[in-house]
Amino acid sequence: MSIASSLHNATTGLTATARAVQVASANVANVLTPGYAARRLDLASSSLGGAGSGVRIAGVTRIVDPVVLGLHRDAGASTAASTYAQTFWQSVETAMGLPDKGVSAALSAFESALISASERPDLDNRLSRIVETGAALASTLATVEDRVQTLRVEADAQIARDVDTVNNGLVEIDKLNDQIVKMRLSGQSTLGLEDERQALIGRLSEIVPIKEYPRDHGRVMIYSASGRLLLDTQPATLAFSPTVAIDASMNVGVELSGLTINGQAVSTSETGPLGGGRLAAAFTARDIDAVSAQSQIDGYARDLIARFADPATDATLAGAVGFFTDNDAPDTGLPGLAGRLSVNSLVDPANGGALWRLRDGIGAAVAGPVGDATRINAMLGALERVISSGPGAPLQDSATTLGAILADISTERQWAENGATTARTRLDTLTEAMLEQGVDTDAEMQKLLLIEEAYAANARVIQTADAMIRTLLEL
Repeated sequence: MSIASSLHNATTGLTATARAVQVASANVANVLTPGYAARRLDLASSSLGGAGSGVRIAGVTRIVDPVVLGLHRDAGASTAASTYAQTFWQSVETAMGLPDKGVSAALSAFESALISASERPDLDNRLSRIVETGAALASTLATVEDRVQTLRVEADAQIARDVDTVNNGLVEIDKLNDQIVKMRLSGQSTLGLEDERQALIGRLSEIVPIKEYPRDHGRVMIYSASGRLLLDTQPATLAFSPTVAIDASMNVGVELSGLTINGQAVSTSETGPLGGGRLAAAFTARDIDAVSAQSQIDGYARDLIARFADPATDATLAGAVGFFTDNDAPDTGLPGLAGRLSVNSLVDPANGGALWRLRDGIGAAVAGPVGDATRINAMLGALERVISSGPGAPLQDSATTLGAILADISTERQWAENGATTARTRLDTLTEAMLEQGVDTDAEMQKLLLIEEAYAANARVIQTADAMIRTLLEL
């Protein structure tokens, strides 16, 4: 080997070690940077005319396991969806109140007022207490309805935000694709842009589970987990129209907006083309879970109206409405009854009614004996009477009917909570796996020691070659 070739080999070695120091220092500096993928310097032997010609830098590679990355994104989507469902059902459960609170407490207070009045039906303050607690029970149900519909509005707003985020994110990924292609074709490094793109895709995956597929020159295609194309040469456009106010009568496809992709309507269910993430969970909360919760509280309001409109409770009604009404009218059967439930104005002095009708019958023509508690006991019996709250519903008293509703809501909350816990555990496990593939500072320090030794060795070769040349020149 000639002195010149030795100098060339050592020079390429110094160049390679200098680049290795740059890569290692960048890894250490970005150890806490979200979305940063560790770099690895790839070296290859160089030859010229069949003879060794030092070392060449083959490139710098981002260390990413696509399988773990894909699983991590799916886990992030599941966690976001299950957490949203958990929060929704916790809010509904809180609004309904646990046993001895909320609706249960209001029902107990109403029943206690009836018992108290049955003991002294001649006392107006005890009769007034029946009206007050009955109105409080109706108001509590209305509060629950307000909370359920507020949750629908919040879900609608969350959908609008997520749709905007996805649209903007797809446009940004498309721009990054173009920049990566241009920079690769011009021979420039695109590692930083690839980190940025990976982090952006990760954020979008919480909203809609995403799969990416590589294309030429560093470009990627984006699909939803179900296979719906979201980005190739052009980003797809999601469209959604938010609604400011929602009531119990509003349904998707009529008053409430659905979702379109490039102008085509798509299913918004968990099994739809964009299911599996927070977007589908918000649609489920708005269009399915909230509607189910509303139906249950409406069913209980309907049960109360039916119990007190029964001739066995008050034979004087003659087809008129009983103690509980649908805004002073018979039950219309329309959604939102829980919000319209009210005490019959005929027994409410504040609305021109008379308290003696509680004792003598709402439809009575004149007041009867003040000591007769028959009607009040019948009202108390209405709560204890075993009837069906609807077609196919079991025979139950009022407290048991309410308890079944509370149990159903608590079960939904528990299922959502269990799902969220499982999803978070899976996400934490995959996050650890991702971190294990990230920057290992101990390993980087060891690499720096090896780089230092290699640099010193190459420098020594240059010093030796320099000394040999000086000796030859002195001859």
